[in-house]
Amino acid sequence: MTALDCIIEGLERELALERELGERTVEFDRSLLLPPEPEKRARPSVPAPSEPAKSAPAAKKFDFVFLHDRPLSPDGVVMMAKIVAAMGMSADEAPILFDGEMPPARIYVVLGSGALGRWFPGERGSAGSWIRRDDGSEILVSRSPEYVLRISAANSELKKIKAKMWSDLKDVLRRLRR
Repeated sequence: MTALDCIIEGLERELALERELGERTVEFDRSLLLPPEPEKRARPSVPAPSEPAKSAPAAKKFDFVFLHDRPLSPDGVVMMAKIVAAMGMSADEAPILFDGEMPPARIYVVLGSGALGRWFPGERGSAGSWIRRDDGSEILVSRSPEYVLRISAANSELKKIKAKMWSDLKDVLRRLRR
């Protein structure tokens, strides 16, 4: 086994522990773990003469959006659908994003530390903490639904974790009413 193999094996163990805990334990440039983005074709900035010039519609500002660092599992989708419905919202009003551009919103609910690092590099926070941004928007750091789903129902902490997560999400609604 080479030194590089030992390093990679150790990193894999640490990342598995992070997934189990739902919190970051290792600091490094995680963009190296993502597959390279496909090259984007340059689009002409001036419309062709046959095309009428159109003004872009103003981007919708959401009250809040959920941000995750990867696609949710089917069980994660079901869990988030229940949460969004319990908050009295629809998927159109409170989208759950894992890629693309971040839409403007009053509150961003990041689902786990991986999502915090992906969407807001350099920000630090643990589950339940709030971060105020320079543009006036706020970030709630919450638990990833994938983390909650991995906890055994026999674990006595599961009920506390779910109750804290729900309390934090109700705080989002209180802040929106202000």
